[in-house]
Amino acid sequence: MTLRSSRIGSIALGLLALVLAVAAALVSAWAIEKATMPFNEEGNHFDGLVVHHAGSEWVMAALALLLWVLVGLAGWGACRLHRRTRG
Repeated sequence: MTLRSSRIGSIALGLLALVLAVAAALVSAWAIEKATMPFNEEGNHFDGLVVHHAGSEWVMAALALLLWVLVGLAGWGACRLHRRTRG
């Protein structure tokens, strides 16, 4: 792999990590918001307008965790490629 392609790869992985971090932060905030909603009589979350099924906050939290792991892997790969280009 040439020096130029390594630099482009590290920049691409860094940008991927940034985009994934934004998505992970949004999904994390959404999961926390769902988890703090009050319950209705049937045991589902109710935000005043829409009834959300109980347990969906765990699915959102698992998706957020997966996204954070991908952020870490992309960041690690970008850092590794960047170190390789520096020599």
